Amino acid sequence: MIRAERHVHMSHADADHFGVKNGDRMSLAIAGPCSTVFRDLLVRADAASKLEVHIDTDEGNAADLDHATSVELIRQ
Repeated sequence: MIRAERHVHMSHADADHFGVKNGDRMSLAIAGPCSTVFRDLLVRADAASKLEVHIDTDEGNAADLDHATSVELIRQ
């Protein structure tokens, strides 16, 4: 089995906004019925990317992401 590391894609402008750079780590705070924080998301910043977080299906289900009331990226 291959499991991709949880990560966030973003443009250089997004990286500047969050105060991070390619290779840094961030946290993802999910508020809702099953609030949780995922730590150590790898930042993948480049000129062509749009802001997009990749977590696996089991993580999304565990956090009940479909019913989340807010999702926030946080610089570590």
